[in-house]
Amino acid sequence: MKSDHQKGETEGNIEEWEKLGKRGLTLNTRAVNIIWGGNEKNWRRRAEENYGVMELLGVYWLEITGRIPLKILEPNTPYRLYFNIKLIPSASGFDLYPVIFKLHVNGTKVSSTEVNLSNYIRSSWVDLPEEGLKFSVPKEKEEPGALTFSMHEIECEEWKKGIVIRELKLMSEKACEATT
Repeated sequence: MKSDHQKGETEGNIEEWEKLGKRGLTLNTRAVNIIWGGNEKNWRRRAEENYGVMELLGVYWLEITGRIPLKILEPNTPYRLYFNIKLIPSASGFDLYPVIFKLHVNGTKVSSTEVNLSNYIRSSWVDLPEEGLKFSVPKEKEEPGALTFSMHEIECEEWKKGIVIRELKLMSEKACEATT
């Protein structure tokens, strides 16, 4: 039986890259869990600009989560996580409450921020949160553990629609500096 929710599968859905000797990762939309992402009435998978994107058609409960092992990142290195998204002109449901972005390392919350997505309607692709969710990978001698992250808005009972998610990016601080 097909699930109404998309369960993320990291195998084959993470691309590694390197800039200035520092590694980064890009997760495509199949690598994350999306509540109602398995239901074609709520989310639509489509191709756009050579990417497999997920477009939100409508939900009350917006929740996107993911988990990756820290061992695939460089130890003792500061990183930033971004959700690469855009909001189409007909996007709605984001003006009353902000969307919350959170990140945990080994179960401990290390970064959280709120973003008013209504400010980005009609924008092109944007990495959010703008400063990224900052975290550091523990030293090699410690247990590798996991990085978990989320983007959600579950308080407002307004129908939400119009977000398009292209990918998630994990970039080392040095790689972030190289792109600016």
